[in-house]
Amino acid sequence: MNFNVYLKEKKMGGELAKAAKKLHRSRNSIINEAVREWLNNHDYSQWPKDFFDFDAITDVPDFKELRNDLTSNVKEDPLA
Repeated sequence: MNFNVYLKEKKMGGELAKAAKKLHRSRNSIINEAVREWLNNHDYSQWPKDFFDFDAITDVPDFKELRNDLTSNVKEDPLA
């Protein structure tokens, strides 16, 4: 796929050209590597690592018990 990249800072373009020359690489290959690295580090298709470190709340009452407590106190509907 081909597309143009616009760098807002002229200095950044110059630095990229110098780095490419020093490394004997093309600017395109350096930009390609940078985009690949960014995509690898910003992949949100999987659960974040912090998700699995979550400590569950163990002192929460059972939902069914709470529901039964509520329904046992309900009086018969006089409008039914």
